[in-house]
Amino acid sequence: MTTFAILLDSQNAKVFNFTGGEVTHHAYHRHEPQHHTSHSQEHDKDSEHFFHQVASHLTGATHLLLLGHGLGKEHFKNHLEKHHHQDLASKILAVETVDHPTDAQVVAQSRELFLKHNVHV
Repeated sequence: MTTFAILLDSQNAKVFNFTGGEVTHHAYHRHEPQHHTSHSQEHDKDSEHFFHQVASHLTGATHLLLLGHGLGKEHFKNHLEKHHHQDLASKILAVETVDHPTDAQVVAQSRELFLKHNVHV
């Protein structure tokens, strides 16, 4: 069973992998320049590339939690649903708002949310 919690915003993502009682994580940073117009085609392409990078790390996921303080988590969920990642979108257990948690807080809150959905990590 491969279970992930993803903490993300529009510029960064941390993918926490819960496997066999162990937790590891990998950080992704968006390297494209930021654009001041949020609806430009270039901005959409940058976001798509960033979200594809994150999604590629989730291969084999059985359960997903999406966490974040802004709209990034919702944008990522929409990306999964619309860009050839429907298999991953179907694994989402919850989308939760969190306010700049530490790694330890992400792990603790994720464990609680997984248990709430009868997933033991």
